[in-house]
Amino acid sequence: MLGRLVLGLCAVLATGAITAAEARHNRYHHHRHHHYGDQLILIAETDVDLALDKYTIDVRQAKGAYKGIRIKNAMGKLFDVQRVQIVYSDGSVWNEDRQIDMYWGERSRPINQTYDSKFIDQIVIEQTPGYGRGRLQIIGIQDRDGRSMDRSGRGTSDRRESLSSGGDLSVRPTVPVATPVKAGQATAGGDVLFGAQYVGFLTDRDVIRVGNEVGKFAKIRLRVLDNDIHINELKVVYANGESDSLAVNADIPKNSRTNWIDLRGDRFIKEIQLVYRSRPSFNGQARIEVFGQYAPGWLGPNGEGRKYNQGWVLLGAQTAGFIGFDKDIIPVGSNEGGFRRIRVTVRDRAITLNEVKIVYSDGEEEIVPVRTRVDAGGTYGPIDLKGTRRQAVDHIEAKYRSRFFDSSAKGKGSAIVEIWGQHY
Repeated sequence: MLGRLVLGLCAVLATGAITAAEARHNRYHHHRHHHYGDQLILIAETDVDLALDKYTIDVRQAKGAYKGIRIKNAMGKLFDVQRVQIVYSDGSVWNEDRQIDMYWGERSRPINQTYDSKFIDQIVIEQTPGYGRGRLQIIGIQDRDGRSMDRSGRGTSDRRESLSSGGDLSVRPTVPVATPVKAGQATAGGDVLFGAQYVGFLTDRDVIRVGNEVGKFAKIRLRVLDNDIHINELKVVYANGESDSLAVNADIPKNSRTNWIDLRGDRFIKEIQLVYRSRPSFNGQARIEVFGQYAPGWLGPNGEGRKYNQGWVLLGAQTAGFIGFDKDIIPVGSNEGGFRRIRVTVRDRAITLNEVKIVYSDGEEEIVPVRTRVDAGGTYGPIDLKGTRRQAVDHIEAKYRSRFFDSSAKGKGSAIVEIWGQHY
């Protein structure tokens, strides 16, 4: 009898031990899979030549540590990824060997999602080569602990700088590559590059002239590459002579960009005045780029844009390649539709234009076969769009290539292809 009681007691104790172990196991996996407090943080964004089979994205400027990542197709027909390699700051490497097909706007499921946060140095992407260009985003999975960590071992704090208007000059990492468009041209994302300057070691003062012909803007932001800079003053001078002093004594680290800074109303900008200095280092000068965001309604059918340049507004621009036909996707900035025709303008070098495809916001497409040469400084069009179409244009796809032998070319670079639209 006593033996049976002892055996029964042992069984109860063993069951209790198993239950406790299972509880610990369940709590651990509960936290792993639910990730309370996790946030998705954009830590890098880069333009990609889809013809490449491998490329590396440096994310050492990303703030904090991360429990994993996702990748997202921010622009492009298809990313056919075969491997994602995460290189951590402690020297460890994770290889995600699986096919990840992402169409425009799609993102992957979590990659190497761990319980503990780690600092990430690089993301290496291997893909099946395709054609055209795209834009890839690296999105970090970060919890509260990861947000409070930095590489020096100290806790981080929000990087907030003083603005005379009481605003926020927070920054986020950016790809350490100069913006490929020229001053006054729209980027692939629809922002307009006002200009770029290289900053020396001593205090510098520069003026970036904008002009009414570029458009009316509601916001600006800065992008800094190669070296840290200190902004003493950022002043926007409007066409009517008024001005805003937007930033005083603001530090911006290298390879970062500020958030958008609101202007005082929708204005034509005459010039941007910058007083700044870079931090002396062996890396040499810093590059600072200034961008604008079109005022709401500027591209709309009833917007002010139609009152200037005979009603033509710049929808987007891309740089053409040299070899073979490029198939470029040119996103169109925020617009309300109502375009009745478009035209293609070419700068710096002649191109052979093969096809233009207009993709509307409802997914419908309109293909215009061309097959003609467009000289540098010349225009093809206008191209009349079918019917009385009123919906917005989502993006435009163009097939073209630079003319390698072009005696009229300006410099040795590729052609700049611009798409303009005209409202009803």
